[in-house]
Amino acid sequence: MKKFFLLLFLLMLPNIANSACDDPLKDGVEYTNCRFSDGQDLQGSYLPNSNLSFASFIQVNFDKSIMMNSNLSFGTFPESTFIRANLYESVLVGANFEKTNFTGANLTRADFMGSTLIEANFQNANLMEANFTSSNMTNANFDGANLIGATWSNGETCGPESIGVCNK
Repeated sequence: MKKFFLLLFLLMLPNIANSACDDPLKDGVEYTNCRFSDGQDLQGSYLPNSNLSFASFIQVNFDKSIMMNSNLSFGTFPESTFIRANLYESVLVGANFEKTNFTGANLTRADFMGSTLIEANFQNANLMEANFTSSNMTNANFDGANLIGATWSNGETCGPESIGVCNK
C-alpha cells in the first residue's frame, strides 16, 4: 500500500512542480490560467504565438508589444493599454477588455467574439476584418478606426466606407 501512494505521489509531482507562469516573456509562451500583479509595465513585450487564455492582466501596459497570432481568450485585461500593439489575427474571444486602450493598435482579423469592450478605446486602430459578433461595445470609441470588413456585434459586415463607424 505504501508503494502505491509513493507511486501516485511521483506521478502527480511533475504537474505540481512545473508552473509556466514563471516562464520569461518570449515567442510562444504558455500563460494559461496565470494571475499576474496588477499594474505591470510590459511595454514592448515580444509575445507572438502565445497562449494567455484565462490569464489575468489588470491595468497592465502592453504598449508597442508584438502579440500577433496569440490567444487571449477569456482573459481579464480591464484598464490595460495596448497602444500601438500588434495583435494581428489574435483570438480574444470572451475576454474582458473594459476601459482598455487600443489606440493605434493593429487588430487586423482579431476575433473579439463575445468579449466585453465597455468604454474601450479603439481610436485610429486597424480593425480590418475583425470579429465583434455578440460583443458588448457599450460606449466604445472607434474614432478614426479602420472597420472595413469587420463583423459588427449584430453579425453585419462593415462596408468599404467604414472609418470610425461601421457603415453597411
